[in-house]
Amino acid sequence: MKTIMFVSLALAGAISVASAEDKKSDKTLGEKTAETLEKAKQKTKDAGRAVADTTKKAADAVVDAVTPDADARKVEVKLTEHHIDMAKSLEPGKTAFVVRNAGKEKHNFEIKGEGIEKKFFAGVSPDETKVLHVDLKPGTYKVYCPMKDHESEGMKLSLTVK
Repeated sequence: MKTIMFVSLALAGAISVASAEDKKSDKTLGEKTAETLEKAKQKTKDAGRAVADTTKKAADAVVDAVTPDADARKVEVKLTEHHIDMAKSLEPGKTAFVVRNAGKEKHNFEIKGEGIEKKFFAGVSPDETKVLHVDLKPGTYKVYCPMKDHESEGMKLSLTVK
């Protein structure tokens, strides 16, 4: 009988402690609603960012394929395996790099320097021509093919703008 009484008291004590902890963690309906709304707000922001990023990438892909702007200086660029053929010195200003892939592999064209970092969203397939618009400032730029190990195989050059 003492054993049953002891077990009953222990069980009652455990239930009492558990009940007290539940009351501590209970949140008001207002607090739960506020948390749910905050989570929904964050998910909406994340979804909006994803849509904006996707839209920008799609717009960049369209811009890649258009003809040079009428007021831009046109610079012919020829890509082949292990080589970029183009002028190594240019004047500052609005520039349209008309990039033609005369090689057998897919390439890309990237220009970095003076706060500028631009490349085609999608690579340039063999026998394809794309236009990359850049407003060049005076300084030195790195021009290269960012595909695979093409840069280390020689598809790079230094461009001076003055």
